[in-house]
Amino acid sequence: MKKKLYISIPISGKDITEVKLHLDIVKNGLVSKLYEPVTPFDVSSDSNASYAEHMGRDIQALLECDAVYFCRGWQDSKGCQAEYEVAKIYGKQIVFE
Repeated sequence: MKKKLYISIPISGKDITEVKLHLDIVKNGLVSKLYEPVTPFDVSSDSNASYAEHMGRDIQALLECDAVYFCRGWQDSKGCQAEYEVAKIYGKQIVFE
């Protein structure tokens, strides 16, 4: 059975096309390892949603996953830092790029 894995990636202030390309690369690598990847864009695709709405959906998705994969640069993102703390508190398996 595939494990669900949430991919935490810096988004704010980044070129969305580049972020999505990076996510595609990461997702393709993880699928081959029998993970079911879940991205922020999978759970919160409404471009009109507020930052708080996006983060709420992201945290909810993270909590429904078995593990969390942190993409490079996560330390410089407040959203990723919040996701990291939630992952630690709830004992999620943590993987770094």
